[in-house]
Amino acid sequence: MENKNMSRRDAIRAMMLAGAGLAAGSSMAAAPLRAAGLVSGLQGGIPAPGDKIITRSWKSLGDTVGVLGMGCMRFPQKPGTGRRRELDQDAVNRMIDYALEHGINYFDTAPAYGDSERATGEALSRHKRKDYLLATKMSNFSTADLSACKQMFANSLKNLRTDYFDYFLLHSLSGVEDFNHRYKDNKLIDYLLELRRKGTIRHLGFSFHGSNEGLRQLLELPYKWEFVQIQLNYVDWKEMPLEGSSEPCDSETLYKMLVAKGIPVVIMEPIRGGALANVPAGIKSRIQERFPRLTPAGAALTFASSFPGVMCCLSGMSTMGQLMENVQTFSHFQAFGEDDNAFMADLARLYNANPHIPCTACRYCMPCPHGVDIPGVFGVYNAMSDELRLPDPTNRKAKEYKENRKEFLKRYATLTEADASYCTQCNECIPKCPQHIRIPQQMRRIHTFVKDLG
Repeated sequence: MENKNMSRRDAIRAMMLAGAGLAAGSSMAAAPLRAAGLVSGLQGGIPAPGDKIITRSWKSLGDTVGVLGMGCMRFPQKPGTGRRRELDQDAVNRMIDYALEHGINYFDTAPAYGDSERATGEALSRHKRKDYLLATKMSNFSTADLSACKQMFANSLKNLRTDYFDYFLLHSLSGVEDFNHRYKDNKLIDYLLELRRKGTIRHLGFSFHGSNEGLRQLLELPYKWEFVQIQLNYVDWKEMPLEGSSEPCDSETLYKMLVAKGIPVVIMEPIRGGALANVPAGIKSRIQERFPRLTPAGAALTFASSFPGVMCCLSGMSTMGQLMENVQTFSHFQAFGEDDNAFMADLARLYNANPHIPCTACRYCMPCPHGVDIPGVFGVYNAMSDELRLPDPTNRKAKEYKENRKEFLKRYATLTEADASYCTQCNECIPKCPQHIRIPQQMRRIHTFVKDLG
């Protein structure tokens, strides 16, 4: 969050100005923000204090929800090294204050997001409870024991400093078998339904990472699902490959199934874990030509939010600059039409022409017992792929091969933890990955790729 030529104190001061919204519309106020690197890439100007994001009202829920929601998994961290850095609570507070000021009222967290629940609770508790909608999840991945699950729920209430949740999700379901193991066989679903009857849970739903058939099965269960969270973005709209599964999956089918049932949709991964904010230059130039006021991230968010069945589109913002950019997009929101969606479909085809591992850097797979930096390895590979610069060892005579090889190996050498060669194929990471990536196989493939580069 800091510019190297600027002191941390000056950077924090700039963030405080941004959080307070002081004279945000003037070029004089914008100067320290830009100097701090907080609004890089922001198009269309800095949001004024009075700018509010668009909202949608849902009669079935009794709520008016800001279409842009704050995903609380990627909060800013304090400077330092290592895998588990401390969250920067002051920065979190400023971002949440700014979000509320500009109409964002839906905040999504989970026990699986490290220290997120505590940090979110501390920041939001400084505001009136009626001014925000709080969503968290039952992240019972390690054990389905009922008493442990009840304790997890109690901890979430404590960490988030509340006595009820507006939206509560069964975390990362893939189908009925998964549901039965984690929620039905242990009678946890009965417990959660009772909490809904008591008002401790206002609305009950689930987040979904699975095939089209998996969602169909879940929607046939005899429960009243009041909302469902799915992955939706323009790249996955027509096809969302699930590694390790041959079953078809795509955002369009998932969305249409929910709309047919009258279930409001919450969107996750609209920017594919940040990947669609950093698209290749050719794709970026096409976006800017068609949508001059939108960044690549803004175009991705607008696509996902233009469908009328979408209640809320979550964005995991890590900096004030990202937050301000998204507020700008949603306070001047113009829904895409059919021609715009066709244009985005062309972008998706171009994007998919390059090999890409569907890792969103959620870090559910970490820590690796053998020290492999799984998201880091995937990040280096995907970055070079997205830049159209992956060196092809089978075509060493290509004029760009030497330069691309050198750049790939340079980036690969900067991994702070073990690289793909340390993967022992123990498979402990496979059930933890919500994207169903066959991580050991990908690690073996990337290790072979690096060896072939010589």
